[in-house]
Amino acid sequence: MKNTDIKIGDRVRSFDFDTSRALEGERACYVEGEVIGFTELEGCRRYEIRVGLDVFGGARRGGRVGYTVRPPVNGTPTWHGVTNFVEKV
Repeated sequence: MKNTDIKIGDRVRSFDFDTSRALEGERACYVEGEVIGFTELEGCRRYEIRVGLDVFGGARRGGRVGYTVRPPVNGTPTWHGVTNFVEKV
């Protein structure tokens, strides 16, 4: 997925960990929401996602609902590889 594939207004899912894209079960850890912007933070470009659904350990949680999360834009190089944790829903 190219960085330009995700735009403001898109509904996305952002996975918490690079080791799992599970949607069910104890390894399911992600948020879903709307991309409301982009920002520069800690030296890299990031999505700004307003959270509407928060799943951790396979269970719906409320802790991040209504908040904005800022994962790195897909394709950002990091110490553990290139990020690709956000996908359109």
